[in-house]
Amino acid sequence: MHPLARSARTPRRLPRMAIGLVAAAALAALGAAPASAEEAAPSTGWVRVAHLSPDTKSVDVTLTALAGGGAAFELDDVAYGAVSPYWTLQPGTYVVSMVPSDAPDGTAPVIQQSVDVSAGTPLTVAALGRNAVLSTTVFTDDLTPPADGQARVRVVQASTTASQVDVVTTTGAVIASDAQQGTATSYKNVPAGPWTLDVSTTSATAKADLDLAPGSVASLFVLDDASGGLVVSPVLDSAAVGDLPTGGIQTGGGATAVHVSSTGSPVVPGLLGVGSVLALLAAAVVVFARRSAARTH
Repeated sequence: MHPLARSARTPRRLPRMAIGLVAAAALAALGAAPASAEEAAPSTGWVRVAHLSPDTKSVDVTLTALAGGGAAFELDDVAYGAVSPYWTLQPGTYVVSMVPSDAPDGTAPVIQQSVDVSAGTPLTVAALGRNAVLSTTVFTDDLTPPADGQARVRVVQASTTASQVDVVTTTGAVIASDAQQGTATSYKNVPAGPWTLDVSTTSATAKADLDLAPGSVASLFVLDDASGGLVVSPVLDSAAVGDLPTGGIQTGGGATAVHVSSTGSPVVPGLLGVGSVLALLAAAVVVFARRSAARTH
């Protein structure tokens, strides 16, 4: 997987889908419901995108098949901290392009990344770093179901103000140790239920509260907040044992957040007819108390 040279943007657009982030929002009972999307064939893979560059404005994202050049999926107005739903794709090579949302058609992408999709493999394509040194990284997601009564969680260290972070539960379980900027840790098995996490850098500490449902697999994205501190955005990778990828849960979207099913069709949670989906979207506030105002560079 390697970055590509810039090229003109495909002008075709799908209907606008704004994906926002509320920096201090979290998910209550992550993974409380099975995914409602219809099952994908075993021959497919999955790709989602994440906007993790704090000083890069909202972008429009296009995923294009390298063979044929047609746009497979598009998203508009993807804001900082947003993680898209997974897209179900046939194996092959694709190109993810990001263009400023207010740019005219034909504007060269601010960044492009080729992605090799393999059957059964979920991937996250992330734009990372400050705008002046913007880069992309492709993370391989591991959605192996946890044991009964367990959940699995990892840390994606996307903060630009901290070179590394530690994430430890208040019971002493280590989720991440010296997680380097721009990297993702391996997934850790933890008992399902509510957790308080201590998030620390060399000069500051913070706390985060979250609730993990049995069978869930989640990623904790460590981001910058507006005051130079840290915020953790939890994103559900897979809801329960046997589920396909459910896609990113857009914090701040509330009950009207748009999800994409395994066929690529938009699905509004309020229309699914599954009460537990609403429980997935119930807000659980992530509380951060910065104990030091010092900013790590």
